Parts: sequence; structure tokens; C-alpha cells
Amino acid sequence: MIRRVLAFAVVGGLMASFAVFAAEAPKKEEAKAAYVGANKCKMCHMKQYKAWAETKHAKALDGLKATTPEQLKKMNELLKTAVEKPGTDPACVRCHVTGHKEPGGYPAADSAKTAAVAFVGCEGCHGPGSPHLAVPMSDKEGRKKAVVHPTVETCKKCHTAEIAPKFDFAELSKKVHPIAAAAPAK
Repeated sequence: MIRRVLAFAVVGGLMASFAVFAAEAPKKEEAKAAYVGANKCKMCHMKQYKAWAETKHAKALDGLKATTPEQLKKMNELLKTAVEKPGTDPACVRCHVTGHKEPGGYPAADSAKTAAVAFVGCEGCHGPGSPHLAVPMSDKEGRKKAVVHPTVETCKKCHTAEIAPKFDFAELSKKVHPIAAAAPAK
């Protein structure tokens, strides 16, 4: 009988020690959401994709790379910077691409993936697409919850008061997103 009580005590002590150790052990980092590129969004949201493709966001990096010396001078004066190559300067590029230096974002591990995010795409405003794609198609509410619903603050991360002093979220969001995003394309 004493042996059983002792055995239970030892086993109980070991289990308690293991529980404390497990609680204090560093947690495995959850997988970070990744950018998947606008081509993945296009598969279900073709109407929205086509409308977006006609916007300045769809050509944001190309526009940055095509900056004239006069435009660069004006921007440097406005922002009190000394940027020489805006098409490669991280301070400029971060607002002209999707997911700058984030998992799956710009620049990516290969040229095809880089091309898929070399503009301000869907995920530039709605957040990384991997969580949205992970939700079953049948779970419409879950899919809606798995994307960012942009606010004026979302846009003002790039459209700052210095760059866009007359920024009007309600008006400009209609131009960037002329077709409602909630419904998948048919």
C-alpha cells in the first residue's frame, strides 16, 4: 500500500513538474500570415480585379520607377529627404508594393512571386491573403472575417498629410475599389 501511495506521489510530482516546464517553455511561433498575390484574389474576385487593374495602385511601382528628376526634386523638398533612386529606396518602395519585406510580400524569393506583389494589390489594403484562403469556401462569414476591412487609417499609412493633404477616403476609395469587394465574381 505504501509503495502505491509513493508511486502515485512520484508520478503526480513528475506530472506537475512537466506541466510547469511545459507552461514555461517558449511557445512555438504561430505561422505568420503570408501575402499570396493579386492573381490568387482574381480567381474568385475577377470583377474587382479588373476594376483595380485600371487604377494607379495597379501601376504604383512602375510609376515610382518612372519618377522624373523634377518630380524627385519636388518630392525630396516636400518630404525633406535626399532620395536618389525612388524605385529602389525602401522608404519609397514600401508604399508602392504589397507586403514590403513581409512573408510572401515584395521582394519575394523568386521573380514570379516578386512580380505578383510589385504593385499595391488587394492585399495592400486587405492584408495578407493566406488566412482568407485557409477558410473553407462554404464559410462565407469566416472568409469575410479573414480579411482586413480598410479604414482611413489603413490608407493614411502611405497617403500621409504631406503627400496627400486633400486625401478624402470616401471619395478616393470609390476610385480604387469601384466594384464592391464583398461578393465574389460570377
